[in-house]
Amino acid sequence: MPKATYFHLPEEKKQRLMNAAMKEFTRAPFAKASISNIIQIAEIPRGSFYQYFEDKEDIFQYMLANLGAELGSRFREIVLRNKGALIPSLREFINYALDRSLEGQQSQLFQNIFIYMDYRSASSVSLGTKKNHQHDLRTFLMDNVDFSNLRINNERELALFVHMAMGILMQIVSKFYFAARSGHPMDVAEAKRTMSTSLDWLENGVAKNQGGRHD
Repeated sequence: MPKATYFHLPEEKKQRLMNAAMKEFTRAPFAKASISNIIQIAEIPRGSFYQYFEDKEDIFQYMLANLGAELGSRFREIVLRNKGALIPSLREFINYALDRSLEGQQSQLFQNIFIYMDYRSASSVSLGTKKNHQHDLRTFLMDNVDFSNLRINNERELALFVHMAMGILMQIVSKFYFAARSGHPMDVAEAKRTMSTSLDWLENGVAKNQGGRHD
């Protein structure tokens, strides 16, 4: 989390510093990125950097939190536009996330996050994993999702379902990047088909006979 002095900066300077961080973490994975490059791009003294952040990890995690908050806002917009229909909203949001992370302008940044950081760090980009983000999103979904066609009865079940969908998204994005690095790239369309099939299974189940149990 940035120090209090960061939040007292003019918006232009805060944005310049975050743009510099994103540029550096796009250029190189976390282990190879440097504070020297960040401060050079942002055109600030090294001493000033440490007035705003503890270290490289601190600014990296704040960048992740900002990305997660931005994507979370997009998800909220989609849910409202779809009048609370959860499954169509998840499908639309995940397609957007796949486009952005696999072939958008920030695809290299996302690749560095997913490949070089652990699952917990990578998943914070999807919708935000900080407790306040989770609570805000759950509250929003409980207030705005149409539950009439869902077998979801409470906030815990809703959170579990969204977590499952986001977990599959993380796995597919990671598989896409690792496939590219191994010399056997996956087509973006294939990644989307895999995600769509997974969501079909989450929505409808995989058993052909839904009417009863066969022992």
